[in-house]
Amino acid sequence: MLTTLADPILPVFAILALGYVLHRSGLFDVPVAQGINKFVFFVATPALVFSIISGVPIEDFDLRALGLYFLTQLFVYVGTALFMYRVLGRDKGEALLLGMTATFVNHVFFVLPIAERIYGVTAAQPIAGIVLVDVAFWFCGTVLAVDLMQAKNPSPLKVAGLLIKNPFLIAATLGVLAWAAGPVIPKGVFTYATFAGGAAAPAALFALGIVLASNPMRPIGLATWSVVTAKIIFHPTLVFTLASFVTLSPGWDDITLLAAAGPCGAMPFVIALHYGIRTETIAKAVLVSTLFSLLTLSVLTS
Repeated sequence: MLTTLADPILPVFAILALGYVLHRSGLFDVPVAQGINKFVFFVATPALVFSIISGVPIEDFDLRALGLYFLTQLFVYVGTALFMYRVLGRDKGEALLLGMTATFVNHVFFVLPIAERIYGVTAAQPIAGIVLVDVAFWFCGTVLAVDLMQAKNPSPLKVAGLLIKNPFLIAATLGVLAWAAGPVIPKGVFTYATFAGGAAAPAALFALGIVLASNPMRPIGLATWSVVTAKIIFHPTLVFTLASFVTLSPGWDDITLLAAAGPCGAMPFVIALHYGIRTETIAKAVLVSTLFSLLTLSVLTS
């Protein structure tokens, strides 16, 4: 675990620390972070979505494992969002994004390297399936929901317009078509998607570091602790409990549990910053859950 911490976890999150330090030095400010985030939202992340969906081996997925993971996410997402909205009084948009924060894991840059070190390269397949579920349902679905909330008098025509203009739904649809078409698609398309998509995570984390530096970390607050608890304790407990009643393919049970125990991903922060929704709690949850998940993942992999 210490080896994994040294490489790749700490080097990856060094970009977040760099954003924090450079904001403190006065070189980058929040408007710059918003500009970087716009690039992540409209260019890098859609490319990443396309790259993931067009390249996943869907025919080899354990649908029982993915169905189980989806159901647990649904429970955690709805439960967290309702708690934030009805108990803590957060507005609907932020409550939805906090629900997403409690379910959307940092799979590619945190869970996958750990899983590959422990279970080998076969760990990539379950992670790819979980990424597909997260992108198709929680990422695209949350963006659409926030779009609808911010639209005035959303008619069926407006809803159709939002769907057509949603960059993530467009990327997901094109990814499915590219997956089905296979060799017909020029290789350069996939090269572009991989190249541009590779910028999504570092750019998002850098912007997150800038925003974290612009807000005091203390107090962390009940909302942040609730999201962190839901993500790294309640979610994996729920997955473990339900998995005891279902027979999953070898390897899928361990990887699914590992993903459920992983830290919050940065994508809800990207959505919040783009739509002008409060980011303080989301940003803190990403950072705090990353620190605590080092302990929980150590326990699970020991």
